[in-house]
Amino acid sequence: MNNPESVKLEVFTIALKPLLDYPNNSLEDILKSTPGINPINNLFSEFVQLFINHIDSGYTEIRSKAFTLSTDTTEYGFDTTNENVWGVLKGGPKGSGKTKSPITNREEEEDLGGNVINDKYFFYLHFPLNGNVGYLFFQVYGGASIRGEFIQHITDLFKITGKYNKAVPYPILPNCIRDEFKGNSKIVEFNYITNILASSLTGDTAFSNICDKYHIEVSIKPKGGVNVTPDKVSVLNTIFSSLSLKNARLSDAVKKKVALQNLATKKISKFELDTNDVMPRIYLNGRIDIDDNGMPNFTELKTFCDSLLRELIEGHYSKIERQ
Repeated sequence: MNNPESVKLEVFTIALKPLLDYPNNSLEDILKSTPGINPINNLFSEFVQLFINHIDSGYTEIRSKAFTLSTDTTEYGFDTTNENVWGVLKGGPKGSGKTKSPITNREEEEDLGGNVINDKYFFYLHFPLNGNVGYLFFQVYGGASIRGEFIQHITDLFKITGKYNKAVPYPILPNCIRDEFKGNSKIVEFNYITNILASSLTGDTAFSNICDKYHIEVSIKPKGGVNVTPDKVSVLNTIFSSLSLKNARLSDAVKKKVALQNLATKKISKFELDTNDVMPRIYLNGRIDIDDNGMPNFTELKTFCDSLLRELIEGHYSKIERQ
């Protein structure tokens, strides 16, 4: 079971990467250079078939994860006019888990004698034939995800020896999501989460012998009833990050979060601080229907991606800096 509150959507650009001396740069050019593609047919239909075959040949195993396309044909589709393809993957970490399936048998999703956890993940890819950048939406839960492995796998499709290297993914955020939280909220808390060796806190060996490492969370809250607006995140984070616990600076925290309270609904949401700006994740609870087991309604999620895509195509998004 997944927590409905943790279900979220992540968005990426997928940029083609031609070799320096190669003059072309488009999906159409890649497809015309790909063995097995019939240029007489609708090229996006050919791309969809190539894409589906790439993720539907049994379980793909990368590192400790495995995934494949759902066997339910109603859960995926494509639109050649708007150049979109979407669907549902099943998979997760290999090993013991709540729902597993044999890697060699994709039909028996509930076979507990198998060895891959089968969560369901929604993806949605828009890639114009005449363009060199596509947009990928990928739905994840709060725990371990197959997102990184899936992206690694599909970027191989855009590699052509002597012409293109693997495509490059980059995380982004639609501006409407960012502005939704920044325009009508106040800062209520900063959190800095770090792991510290006991020896960095004190030279007392008796203390270090009790436990050699600690997980420490520092909470900083504005007091006095003042509404501190999100545009102050940058200056506050700069100051707070300069604080330290002995030799451990908060700037080195493994996670930094800011909590914003919506002034109208009073709901508090926490967002990761990827930069000195608020870069909220797209939490789906309240935007689409999610059942008690944390499974999103994939039809509604596809429609939600349609609406966000229009903003991305117009260039209304911000990059999320990598950590």
